[in-house]
Formats: sequence, C-alpha cells, structure tokens
Amino acid sequence: MCGRFACSLNPEQIVERLHRDNYCREDIQVDCQDFRPSYNVAPIHQIVTLYENNNQKSLKTMEWGYVPSWIKKLPINRPINARQETLEQTKGFYVSSKDSHRCVIVAEGFYEWKKPGNGTKQPYYIKRKDGQLMMFAGLYDINELTVNSDKSYTCAIVTTEASKEFSSIHTRMPVILNQDQVNTWIDGSIPWSSRVIDLMKSFEGELESYQVTDKVGSVKNDFPGLVKPIDSQRGSISQFLKPQ
Repeated sequence: MCGRFACSLNPEQIVERLHRDNYCREDIQVDCQDFRPSYNVAPIHQIVTLYENNNQKSLKTMEWGYVPSWIKKLPINRPINARQETLEQTKGFYVSSKDSHRCVIVAEGFYEWKKPGNGTKQPYYIKRKDGQLMMFAGLYDINELTVNSDKSYTCAIVTTEASKEFSSIHTRMPVILNQDQVNTWIDGSIPWSSRVIDLMKSFEGELESYQVTDKVGSVKNDFPGLVKPIDSQRGSISQFLKPQ
C-alpha cells in the first residue's frame, strides 16, 4: 500500500529534474495551477502526474483518489491504490483506464508504517538511493462529478508485492518505473498487453529507508523535518534492519 508520499518540488523544479535524470528529453507542457508542494501528500490532495496529452508529455495536477468515468455517483471511499493483481484481470474497476489513461505520479519518496512487536506503528521514509525522483505507475480517468461540473482528473497509484529488500517493512509497495519504463507506461499508442503488464513488478534498484517522526501521521503537519531520519543511522533497508 502507498498512502502518503512527499513531493516538495514546484512544477518548474520537477520539469528540470525530469530533464536532468533523462525521464524526458522533449519539452513538457505544464498544467499544475492547483498544485501545492508538500512533504506530507495524502489522499484527495492534488498531486503532480506525468501523462501523454495529444502525443505530448504533460505535467498535470490530478486528485489522488480514483473515480472511473462510467460511475454515476461520487463514491465515499475512492481507491488510492490499484493492485497489480487486479489490473491483470480482463475486467474490473479500472478497465476504462488501462489502455490509454496511464500516468506516472511524481514523488521524492514515500512513507510506510511498520508494526513492530509492541504494536506501535513506526513510520519509515523510503526513497531512491541514487537521489532520483520516484516515478510511480498510475492510472487516471476523467469525470464530471465535481460540484462545479468541470472535468475532474483523478488517479490511483499501482502497487505490487514488496521486493525482498522492502518486505521487512510492508508486504506491498508502489510500482516504481525507470526512464525507459516511464515512456512505455504513458504511451497511449501501446495497448494494455504483456509489454505494459510486465512493467508492474517490484523495484530492482536500491532504496534507502529510515525511521521518521510519527508527526507524519497527521496531514496537518507539513514541514521538511518529516523526511529527516529520527537518528543519525542511515543506509539501505537491509543495513538499517540488520540485527546488532
């Protein structure tokens, strides 16, 4: 599961990072007027996504909490995660998005809570060890169920089984895409097929993880200290959790 993440960059900084890290070489359209950078992004927030709009890569804010175009009434509980296993089925809740409404959610890292033996959940912050952006595979759809009847873009993050390295913290993790995979995932000319399905797997790169303050549990808290380790011990997940 992925229910909180950090993206403290503004749209201009995100575009710069996407070019620097070779996620995009071409110009990127930007439509992010509703976005507010945050160290504590939560469901229903407006988040930055990368998707293909009229054959051009575009950054757009979408609401985190998926609402399919075919639904007639805004649901009370909106999925924020789309399970890989569900998407591999031929039918289902996301069928209207799998072919041509694939996007990537831009993040710097995400939070996950581990429940130790004493029953108290401890939040961890997870990011790429190489410092690059985390690009989560996502699905989006467009509907008009908002108060002002404007078209509303909503999305969900695709999750898969946790990698061996991450499984000691949680059983699920977001699908994190590399440069070539991002281009394939958002390409609307590529139908839902094994070429796309094979991208939904555990991240093969190195991740860095450390304990952070439990203040991240409240969406009211939003400050740089949320992504800082609560002590000086750093390293990979395996190093951090190695018995002393």
